[in-house]
Amino acid sequence: MITQCLIGDVTELPGLDDLHAPQGAIGEAQRLAADAFGADKTFFIVNGSTCSIQSAVLAISKPGDKIAVSRDVHKAVIGGLILTGAYPVYIDVEVDKEFQIPLGPTPDSLRHVLDEHPDVRGVIFTNPNFYGVSPRVDLLVALTHDYDKIALIDEAHGPHLPFHKDLPLSGLEVGADLVISGAHKTLPAMTQTSFLHLKGGRVPDQDISRALKVIETTSPSYILMASLDIARKLAATQGCELLGRVIDAARKAQLKLNESRGIRCLTEEDVASKGFRHDPTKLVVSLDGLHMTGFEVAERLREKHSTEVEFADIVNIIAILTMMDTEQDISALAEALSEIAENDNQRREKAITQGSDIGSVLADLSHVLKDLPKQVMTPREAVFSKWEQVEVARATGRISADTIVPYPPGIILVCPGQEITGALRDFMVHAASCGVRFHGVKDNCVLVVA
Repeated sequence: MITQCLIGDVTELPGLDDLHAPQGAIGEAQRLAADAFGADKTFFIVNGSTCSIQSAVLAISKPGDKIAVSRDVHKAVIGGLILTGAYPVYIDVEVDKEFQIPLGPTPDSLRHVLDEHPDVRGVIFTNPNFYGVSPRVDLLVALTHDYDKIALIDEAHGPHLPFHKDLPLSGLEVGADLVISGAHKTLPAMTQTSFLHLKGGRVPDQDISRALKVIETTSPSYILMASLDIARKLAATQGCELLGRVIDAARKAQLKLNESRGIRCLTEEDVASKGFRHDPTKLVVSLDGLHMTGFEVAERLREKHSTEVEFADIVNIIAILTMMDTEQDISALAEALSEIAENDNQRREKAITQGSDIGSVLADLSHVLKDLPKQVMTPREAVFSKWEQVEVARATGRISADTIVPYPPGIILVCPGQEITGALRDFMVHAASCGVRFHGVKDNCVLVVA
């Protein structure tokens, strides 16, 4: 098998086309992908959705431009702003207090930003987020276009959305200008593959091509590109049928888990009243009633049941169910979680000593997401400024020279150029004491502008 893969590890030989100037096989594969997803043009990306996002940001902005950014975007968006020198203007996000997870921006929060900052160049938000929650993309895109702005959607966790009617809307279905699909997330494509879709004519395809020549590798893997083409074909020809089975199995799993004491599964009904939708292929399980952290449950699933989940936070685990999973796979996961719940009759000593700390960390995150730090410098200016290292406890009032992200769930806490407030400092100290790891924090220190 490895030998067969290595045989396919070729370069731009005659007849094999060129990813940066496709006119043959690659060009045809990209046209087929555009047809399948409903795009005007689709680009194959082999540097991951990070490359897609940063290339899109580079294509639509220049130094000094304002970009409206949902508060819960992936850190790759900030990387794009660092590259281009644009200035982020943050869109407030709604938070579900019961599951203690971010839901996303609302039309009202976007309208407020567009009214306050009429000079923004484009709008960037996520669909769906890490927890499978989708905002009203139809209203957000329509509002963005009403203000004559560019709509860019990070759909890294939603490449499957266009292929079944029971799933939340894809950005392409509602006319978004740029949509990023992380193929390896929910389609049977290899890690590091992504689609970058273009639609509507607001962004010239030459601008995307130019940006990709700067960001994407000049030695693209033909194995990765082939996996993109294979994943596209499967999704286009069998995606609806396969996803239908997975959605049915996911809903059965939700019902079973919601019957287990101490476990609660996120469903469409939990978010619909707040104006959001939920992707049922993202199984979000709250463990708050078990007095165990999501980290502990994920570890137990791994060690006792040979099962890996996508990620865990302090009170939740999140499993991504793809069209390649069977009903037996999904049922086995639900059975394993039910068994863990049944066996958890007493609190662990660790849980007793932490008490409400475990359940409060994500609640604290919800609070600090609402408390936007002041953006003093552009991300690019902060990253290229002279910096120094200070302890988190002494960072209040300092300007961050790095992106600080709690992993999981991977939502940006502090962007370069933002002031670190006392609330942010307290959250980092509290969360770290409960086992949360941070990108941008090393040896209990952060980088700040000197």
